[in-house]
Amino acid sequence: MNHYRIILWIITTFLMCFPAIIMAGPLESKMTAYLVVTDEKGEEHLTKTDTAAPGETIEYLLTYQNTGKTPLSALAVNGPIPPKTHFIQGSNTTKVPHEFKVSIDHGKSWETEPVRRKQKNKVGKEVWVIIPPSEYTNVQWMAKNPIGPGEIQTYRYRITIK
Repeated sequence: MNHYRIILWIITTFLMCFPAIIMAGPLESKMTAYLVVTDEKGEEHLTKTDTAAPGETIEYLLTYQNTGKTPLSALAVNGPIPPKTHFIQGSNTTKVPHEFKVSIDHGKSWETEPVRRKQKNKVGKEVWVIIPPSEYTNVQWMAKNPIGPGEIQTYRYRITIK
């Protein structure tokens, strides 16, 4: 069974995707991966992990804390969707007032769901089609309020390993 080294991917992607946030000021950030396991009673359990196999579900927890003494501008929290995985639509959660967007081009552009594109059908006519969540490359929360001194904000989303 092929296993993917998620923790190395998280560190590499995090450093590539979040340098502006890390250097923006007294903001600590952390991304943690959890394996989602459902027991025989149908209850979900999360176990911190650095590996996953095809068919398994991972929940990412992104945590941000303002360690400074003044509020920081509202966050743009970007969550990558690793290669050979797909986003589980509706799994994005936070208690922070926000606007949620997704990208299908590695963060070059952001759109609200459902993402639509014009494509030619079998007879050559252009029609609007919905791009499935399996095509998403990134997710993003645009927090509507600043993060206050000492405040912690958390964001979650899930992916499935293909």
